[in-house]
Amino acid sequence: MLPKPTKPEYNTVIPSTGKKIKYQPFTVKEEKLLILAAESQDQDEITNAIINVIQSCVTSPSDIDVEELALFDIEYLFLKARAKSIGEKIDLMVTDPNDPEYTVNHSINIDKIGIEKTPGHTDVITISDTMTLKMRYPDISFFNEGIDMSTVTSSLKTVGRCVSSLVVDDEVFNRSDMQEGEIEEWLESLTNSKFKKITEFFETMPKLRYKFTLKNERTGNDFEIVLEDLADFF
Repeated sequence: MLPKPTKPEYNTVIPSTGKKIKYQPFTVKEEKLLILAAESQDQDEITNAIINVIQSCVTSPSDIDVEELALFDIEYLFLKARAKSIGEKIDLMVTDPNDPEYTVNHSINIDKIGIEKTPGHTDVITISDTMTLKMRYPDISFFNEGIDMSTVTSSLKTVGRCVSSLVVDDEVFNRSDMQEGEIEEWLESLTNSKFKKITEFFETMPKLRYKFTLKNERTGNDFEIVLEDLADFF
């Protein structure tokens, strides 16, 4: 039996927790899996490929569950592993939003892409003097549909999926103990101002973000591009 080739190991931290982890680059097999998933354009296949590859790349802690991580954690770890596997440059075709006919190839250094954090952001929302809500960050299940806060209905659904627990005085109500639809009904009973406090959690939460400016050679005008999720880099 041929000996298995050794792979280098790198250190980084999980952005949401600051917990240290060790990871390795993609193998050729894993890169092939990602390419096939991307070519299929099937969002479920792409999601599963990302989960499986990151699960394989993270070597410590050995019990890490990728599906429990925040979506921005997964996006960050994926790009870190990709940089060590395929190269630190990503080539993208960029279109000027003000001139759809102008498209140019642009190279990005992955090491310059990070998680942008908003000062003062917290995952504990004070509803009243006796009531607080503990939130969890959107996970990989949001990768396909995105985080939709465009309407009251979609906002209620998104918030409901991300409630971790409700604390009233000294009593803790965990999400796992709540009946189906119970948290959504409770959210609907809030005033607009209190519900706004919760939606601000999504507006200010950490996100993968990279901004750059290019010049349109046809018009001579500068235009700005903002990349904000893994789909923009995949």
